[in-house]
Amino acid sequence: MKLNAKKLILIGLIILGAYWCIEALRIGLWVRKGPGPGFLPLLAGGFCILLSLAVLIKDLKKSEGDKFDIKALLPVGALIVTVLASYLVGVTISIVIFVFLWLFLFEKMPLRNSLTVAIIWPGVLYAIFVLWLQTPLPQGLLGLL
Repeated sequence: MKLNAKKLILIGLIILGAYWCIEALRIGLWVRKGPGPGFLPLLAGGFCILLSLAVLIKDLKKSEGDKFDIKALLPVGALIVTVLASYLVGVTISIVIFVFLWLFLFEKMPLRNSLTVAIIWPGVLYAIFVLWLQTPLPQGLLGLL
């Protein structure tokens, strides 16, 4: 078996899914006749493990592996940068920047459409969490929103 970047990423995802499952069991699955805080992480970890295993097994059955393009990691890198930026400028502004740049630079949407979606989508997110659910979003060090 030849390890390439794709297989290493899949193995990493299986390990990450196992970590989510272990942590989910640690914090509790069921509380007072209903799902507890570990219920969704357990589902997410389980799906991560199952889907990664399915792709890994499919890849191992092929006699010749697919060529792995490093550009496939671009969404992961962009999300990591967005999360890190949220600590500085807050979740809302970092999502506005991420959505705009992704739509305009990678999806090649027109400028007006990219700006419209980049402003409306985080606005909906803000309305759901802050106004409706009354759960504040992280504001970051600058505390802009």
